[in-house]
Amino acid sequence: MRKTTLAGCVAMALLAGCGGGSSSNVALPTTPSASAPTAAPVSTTAPVAQPTAPAATPNALFKVGAATVSVAPDAPVYVGGYSDPGKPPIQVSNDPLEVRAFVVAKGDKAVAFAVVDSTGWFAEYQDADVGNGQFGSRVDAAKALSVRGFNVDRSAVMVSTTHSHATPTLVGIWGLMGPANKTYLKKVHDAVVQAVDTAAANLKTSELWTANGDISSIIWQNGQGTDHVDGFAVDARMPVLWARDPETGATNALYVNIPNHPDEFRPFNGAVTQGFSADVPGYVRHQMDATIGGVSVVGSGTLGRQESPGTNADYAEVSYQGQYVLNALRLAMAKAAPLKSDTLGSSETLLPSITVGTNQYNQGLLNLMKYNAPAAGLGGPSCNAALGGNCSVPRALTAPWCVGNCSVGGSGSTSLGTYTTALRIGPLLYISNPGEAFAEVNDTVRGEVLDAQSVNVVGLAGDFLGYNWSPSDYTTLQFGSGDFAKYNVGPDLAQLTADGAYANAAALGFTVKPAKDVVKAAYDSSVANLPGIQFYSTRIASTPTSISFYGSTAQPQSNFQQPNHVLSAIAWDFGDNSGAVTSNSQDRLSHAFTTPGSYKVTAKVTDSNTGNSRSWSQTLTILPAFSVAINAVVSDVDATKTQLSLRGTGGQGQLLAARWSCPDGETPQGLTAVCNRLPRNGIVEVTAWDGAGNSAMSQTQVP
Repeated sequence: MRKTTLAGCVAMALLAGCGGGSSSNVALPTTPSASAPTAAPVSTTAPVAQPTAPAATPNALFKVGAATVSVAPDAPVYVGGYSDPGKPPIQVSNDPLEVRAFVVAKGDKAVAFAVVDSTGWFAEYQDADVGNGQFGSRVDAAKALSVRGFNVDRSAVMVSTTHSHATPTLVGIWGLMGPANKTYLKKVHDAVVQAVDTAAANLKTSELWTANGDISSIIWQNGQGTDHVDGFAVDARMPVLWARDPETGATNALYVNIPNHPDEFRPFNGAVTQGFSADVPGYVRHQMDATIGGVSVVGSGTLGRQESPGTNADYAEVSYQGQYVLNALRLAMAKAAPLKSDTLGSSETLLPSITVGTNQYNQGLLNLMKYNAPAAGLGGPSCNAALGGNCSVPRALTAPWCVGNCSVGGSGSTSLGTYTTALRIGPLLYISNPGEAFAEVNDTVRGEVLDAQSVNVVGLAGDFLGYNWSPSDYTTLQFGSGDFAKYNVGPDLAQLTADGAYANAAALGFTVKPAKDVVKAAYDSSVANLPGIQFYSTRIASTPTSISFYGSTAQPQSNFQQPNHVLSAIAWDFGDNSGAVTSNSQDRLSHAFTTPGSYKVTAKVTDSNTGNSRSWSQTLTILPAFSVAINAVVSDVDATKTQLSLRGTGGQGQLLAARWSCPDGETPQGLTAVCNRLPRNGIVEVTAWDGAGNSAMSQTQVP
């Protein structure tokens, strides 16, 4: 159901680097690229009256800052991500391309996340571009933090990409890495350093609240399709790190990782040039900035075989998916609790000997790296038939990124190398995936680390090595039309990724199992002959409204390369006694829910050839109408000030944010606020949001 053939999104990843050497933690060796400066499903609550905002607590343990830097192209550049090597360079963007950074500090310790709008970004590059990869950006961002007085090295900076497939190429493959894209590569590097530095310059005392959301319905798992595989578990956890003002409850910053492949929007949609896009992560962060406040940094989590159901390549579908993710995110935030441990730490491990796969396509990808070199026979970066219609790849051919046969005409074996990193924030462990790991890779780490409150995944962090999966766990039939075999670097990357996370967790003081676990994907063979069916709704919880549903069906897994079976229309039951409704696959329909309550919505499809049926269900919660009232009292400290707080009624039952308008034009944010009492008899207004994203307005006269 994937929207592209080469998409592979990850695909490319492929390649990564070649490496060698021994692993290390915290204190790390340098490479020629640069010198190093020396860490449950959401359920809604019953509507209850919202108490006034909580008073300051002893949980203000950190200082947190966030920043945004534009990476809009300064000139037309080639696109990466949709098999577009023949398309012209473009400059127009449908929505902003950015680097966003989130820095957590305590004393002279700090850790930083930086998220780049890109399909992928290699750790290191060839020739004049040495130092402009993720590795170099981490080194230089750490230097910037050191200048600000923090005792850090590059392991403290975790850089990742959103994996949007509607961005300028930084990796070749789908688009030429010519002079304009190389200049753009340097711009991205500089933007990461600037974003981290600016975030560190704007630290605010904060409580860090944490939760895990659940986006199960937008991850295809109940049917077979391109790049999603029936019968295997997915990773639907969406970790949230929410920095709040300890006095007002206002949002200072937010960091969240969405475990879903953001490849909906296309720069070229038929004859229409739609431009670049940050896809669903961009939509979510923009909406959160405008409502919850602060700066929202939105990255990707587990990516391998975690496709979304949509097939439309325009921004309308992005917004539908974004609405679902927003609702799930806010519901998670409503369940968040503050961290009570202020431990900060970072670790890095070198994976020095990643076996290069033996299938022809992977060897071809290695050749894409070799033939990018100026003296390799094609004269440097190129896109032509000699490369299989692809574009050459500028990933580094030096150690530790490539070891052995790393040049055209060389002999012997080749191995790749890359670094995995981990950050510790209190009881939380954040681990890097240097590609698109399958769920079982990250679940293995979660099972190995015994005392972390949550093991959170940062997808495509540190490098761009393709899919991470164990070939022995899957069959050709199970993969069907997926591109996983094409874009798998080698048979041991999944295990090495998990092993690197294990080593980093131990180095950061977490209790780990005595021995590493083997990455293993469990398969449910009972689904092989069943048709696929899944839907997602734009809302999981809401006050009475019309909710949009997108339903999809799929052929049975066992029907791969066989004539298609005839599948029935989708039969819908909305759980409200409204009567049966049918729709075609991949059609969108809306249903109005008018009465508060819980509704189990079910979609069912029947295989007319076999008589087998399958269904997908999701419970939606319709909440009472949401309203807020303002408590306004004259400050007992300063009679020229009015103290403001809120009472909420109905809705989800938890207030997340409020934006105020004072009579003098001031616009404070937070669940509590202060307005000047002048001018006299002025009106104060507020817009507040609850834990399902419902909004309500109120106003009162200043006393």
